Amino acid sequence: MSIGPELFTAVARSIGETVLPCRIGKIETGDTWAAFRLSSGKDRWLLFSWNPGSYGCGLVGEDGIASLKKTRDSRSSFGEALKRNFQNASILSVRQLNSDRVLHFAAERLVGAGFSVPLSLVFEGTERNSNLVILDESGSILEPAKHIHGDMNRYRMILPGIAYTPPPPLKGKYLGETGEIEGPEDLRGLRGIGRGLSEILTRFWDTRPVRHWNDMVARTLSGEEQGLLILRQGSLLTVFPEPLPSCEVLPGPLLERCGEEVLSSYFLGQRDRILSGVKKALEREIKSRKRHRDGLENQICLSERGNEFLKMGNLLLAAGDLVPPRARAVELQDWETGEPLLVPLDENLTASRNAEKYFRKYKKGKVDRDAVRKAILSIEEGISELEEQVETLESIDDPDLLSVSARDVMEWLVPKKTTSARKHKTAPPPHIRLENGGDLIYIGLNARGNRHVTFKVAAPTDLWFHVHEIPGAHVILKTAGKDEAPADSSVEIAASLAAWFSRAKNSGKVQVDYTEKKNVRSIPGSAIAHVTYVHPKTILVSPERWKEFPEAARSRQLEDRM
Repeated sequence: MSIGPELFTAVARSIGETVLPCRIGKIETGDTWAAFRLSSGKDRWLLFSWNPGSYGCGLVGEDGIASLKKTRDSRSSFGEALKRNFQNASILSVRQLNSDRVLHFAAERLVGAGFSVPLSLVFEGTERNSNLVILDESGSILEPAKHIHGDMNRYRMILPGIAYTPPPPLKGKYLGETGEIEGPEDLRGLRGIGRGLSEILTRFWDTRPVRHWNDMVARTLSGEEQGLLILRQGSLLTVFPEPLPSCEVLPGPLLERCGEEVLSSYFLGQRDRILSGVKKALEREIKSRKRHRDGLENQICLSERGNEFLKMGNLLLAAGDLVPPRARAVELQDWETGEPLLVPLDENLTASRNAEKYFRKYKKGKVDRDAVRKAILSIEEGISELEEQVETLESIDDPDLLSVSARDVMEWLVPKKTTSARKHKTAPPPHIRLENGGDLIYIGLNARGNRHVTFKVAAPTDLWFHVHEIPGAHVILKTAGKDEAPADSSVEIAASLAAWFSRAKNSGKVQVDYTEKKNVRSIPGSAIAHVTYVHPKTILVSPERWKEFPEAARSRQLEDRM
């Protein structure tokens, strides 16, 4: 995500007018984010993210903070410093520094007997150099989120005890210094307008009168939220008083929308990181199984030539000294047919050692070919299932669900060693449960989750759903009573969820098969979640359809623990 300074202008003005002054009730922190719960409104958190791919600030709700908390690994010294200095403090004002992507928050903390200590918080939204810095009353740095040493930045250092220096001022002039903007070249040299917005306006400059653009730019630089639209073009987030070609207009209040965009971008980055890690593990396992399969296929090839290898070995032993030294091949007479037989040799080995090599090949090829072929089929089924796991994980867009599913896949690939002789109660594989009326819907999140919902959760007469001939989740629909038929809406929701958690997620309409669970059978010797089924019915459904049932969607909960 990329943000221009014009958006920071609007954010600063909106925070100053609609949020401040306010007291900080609670502080939550992560590796690259911090959130302050504000006393100025229920369920309002001021979020700062200095993650290079999702930097920014805005307002978010309790649900967003709860999701963020699940992504943090451990406490940080900076997080403790924030709590120590800003817990129960009041933020009094905010201003933008140098028309840049830097916000300075003035605050104070009561220390008792009516005395207060002034302090500041500086947020720098500068992509990979983004930072959050705590300053004391004199402007010295108490603690930064990211330490910047002199060998990293020759212009300034961001370290405790050093006077804070903002990023170098942007080149160019302020609007009041330039007079009228006559063309794109004046726009590119205007402070407060980012390169992204400048490039957009340059492309469409000739479509409007110069006076119109001057008015629009002036309104943008004023930062007045009521007159600005939030626009997105690709990864760029900006503001402007009117819609611009090629830009998407984002609805909602500015601060809430900025918070939502930061969260969305952050979770997208988390999702990519989780996916990357588990995909590498799956790819390693797939390569390992392919090598095993190739070895078994080689065994079959050796077994098919077993008699040939045995004959070559015996001929070499019988020939003895007749085999020339360092020969790459020798022609010997086959005593059974009387025909000459060309025997390839390793030129570095004697005749007897070459014979031993052929005898080893003969012994290695003495296998039960049918058993080996079954083993090869089983390995190929396993490889296919691992490849499907990659596709299944890619269909999960919720970072919480993806994290749990990925962790379960990793534990499946590399089981944890148990050090105690006592048996521990294991958690079920990850799956989701939804409710619609009295009906319950279960969705497997990976291969083990699919097997669990199909063969552990489902009763014989429950309905089983799966996208037609496409890898995806197993979905179970359980009715409220044994002899009761499920609601038509429940069938629709279950089918839609089967499509949503599949490779066909982005399709308009998807064909989903469903049948009673008693018609579903595991394939012996195959991968753990590969099944066959009979007597299916078919429904054509949109993968998004389940979201149109708000009560069912709100009931969604992850079940990865007993």
